[in-house]
Amino acid sequence: MKILRLKNLSKFFFGKYYKNILLYYETIFKPLKFKLNKKRDHQSLVRKERGFLLDFSIDNYLTFHLRPKKSDDYKLVSTDIIKNKFAIIIQGQIGGIYDFLKETLKIYNKIFPDSLIIISTWDDENIEKISKLKNKNTHIIFNKSLNYKSPGNTDNQIISTYSALSYSKSVGIEYCIKQRADFRVNKNNIKTYLMSLLKNFPLKEKNESIKNRIIITSLGTFKYRLFSASDFFLFGHTDDLIKYFDKETYLNGIRKYNSAHLPCFHNDTPVISEIFLCARYLMNIDKKIQWNLDNWWSSLEKFFCVIDASSLDLFWLKYDWEYEYRFTKNYSNRSSRAIEFSDWLTLYSENQHGWNNSNEDHERFDENYSLKNIRYY
Repeated sequence: MKILRLKNLSKFFFGKYYKNILLYYETIFKPLKFKLNKKRDHQSLVRKERGFLLDFSIDNYLTFHLRPKKSDDYKLVSTDIIKNKFAIIIQGQIGGIYDFLKETLKIYNKIFPDSLIIISTWDDENIEKISKLKNKNTHIIFNKSLNYKSPGNTDNQIISTYSALSYSKSVGIEYCIKQRADFRVNKNNIKTYLMSLLKNFPLKEKNESIKNRIIITSLGTFKYRLFSASDFFLFGHTDDLIKYFDKETYLNGIRKYNSAHLPCFHNDTPVISEIFLCARYLMNIDKKIQWNLDNWWSSLEKFFCVIDASSLDLFWLKYDWEYEYRFTKNYSNRSSRAIEFSDWLTLYSENQHGWNNSNEDHERFDENYSLKNIRYY
């Protein structure tokens, strides 16, 4: 019962002091990890660990990686020289991560010098406070907040990203990075890296609808979940990203599948958020898709490039952020769910990857988004 959950019991007993007590608890106890083999998004990093603190892991080798919280402690700069005009789009709600975003912008001034930064958020945020982040290189868009909720908040992402991309195009920006507000890239000289990927991995077949591949990350891109191209971080030509985040709403989009239900499911796959965006994009540029693994993997090879989140030194302030490789690495199953660059390169090179040997079927979900056919430990 929900009333018996620790959070709800705490609210009942401590009333208005609940948040202060929760903050105190987080400060004291969050650094202590009592279940190091905990599942995150269906998989645990390891199957067994008898230790209870990060300094007392017994069954595994533990490594640390530290990143500066504050821009004053971040000394890297970028030396790359790129003639193409770039923009970094930071999209989504800001809420309680204002201080994190403020430091991100200061770091980005070091690693993305002379690039336009666009913050695209909502008019129900603290406009006065967020407006203080504006400067000569930072533009802020306050989109009109929606009076409805779409499955997976898909329309929120579409509208906020599309408005930023449209602004980018209006001021002559050729290439854009789109990221979440709770993300931070810590690697310098990223622009040359991303442009080098487009140069070295061109589209194999000419497509009149698009100019280049879209680069996505291993964080959130899965082998066996159909059309799950990560929407956390994308890079590409501005025109291609405008097609990807077309302003068509979720409801109008799923009508293509003749669905009478919301959210829409296709072949036991929830067509929401990143899956909706990817499937819609592929339908628009490739005319038709098939809801099976072979078509999903073929689409990745033809139209995307998947890079390792670690190659961007990417930090995501969410979901047990202390675990560096959550969602991307795994030693507890026969196969990791995530697709890394090495996996994508095998696809691109048309070598036999043998992924069907681990799972013969794609991931199937029920209407509660629970995975029902593949067991991950």
